[in-house]
Amino acid sequence: MKKFSLVEFSVEHPKLIVVLSVIVTLIFMTQFPKMETDTNPKNMLPATSDVRVWNDEVDKTFGLYEDMIVVGIKNGKGIVNTNTLGKIKNITDEIMKIKGVASRDVNSFPTITNVTADKGTLRVAPLMTDIPKSEGELKAFRKDLFDNPLFLNRIISKDGKTTAVYVPLENGANGKEIADKIRGILKKEKGDEKYYVAGDPVSRDTFGAEMFKLMAVFAPIAGMVMLFVRYLMFKDLFLSVTLMMDAMMSIIWSMGLLIALGFPRSVSLFIL
Repeated sequence: MKKFSLVEFSVEHPKLIVVLSVIVTLIFMTQFPKMETDTNPKNMLPATSDVRVWNDEVDKTFGLYEDMIVVGIKNGKGIVNTNTLGKIKNITDEIMKIKGVASRDVNSFPTITNVTADKGTLRVAPLMTDIPKSEGELKAFRKDLFDNPLFLNRIISKDGKTTAVYVPLENGANGKEIADKIRGILKKEKGDEKYYVAGDPVSRDTFGAEMFKLMAVFAPIAGMVMLFVRYLMFKDLFLSVTLMMDAMMSIIWSMGLLIALGFPRSVSLFIL
């Protein structure tokens, strides 16, 4: 009895093999719309990793948000003035309206709680209920701000020229999209103030988005270079294109299988 040979079968039935290959490729391509993007470097570690387990325990114990964006506001003439404080309040109010922001825990002058002790009585009140307008109100606000050591170098710099708005994000929120919306809010404000948007989700999601854009540009360029080199080697365009199609189908099959198995589109996946 003659032993079955896949190579011989493929050579004897080329059209059938091509049709089956195209059908299988199309089946794997149907998985692409289900692709999810994961740019969180923490997920590159195993769930049982000591560092990741410890980090999750700290977040759970203290009720911390996994992601947070910080908006820095600087005025060389000083933050404590009616105009700048009004801008801070407007910016904070607009940020709290953004979908994906944990608005209940946004920390800024209008939202932060000021805890003080007066003659044995503990007083808890918002730091800035209204925008100070008179010189007396500004002086009282400045005193509340700088007399509380919890605020110094956290919500206000010691020189009084820089403040920060802490913006925690809900689980699953896209840091880049929220950062872009925040930048849109900041662009509407005019004056002497300078604005900065920073935070791990900003850099992480921006890196991920830009990386995939660049891969969409450079991957075809790399393919054209490979095609050119193969043509120089074999002097046969049809053979060179055939080899490239084989490589492309292998990539589609691999990516489709990984997506079907639930693997998200991550940095490590694309490196592999």
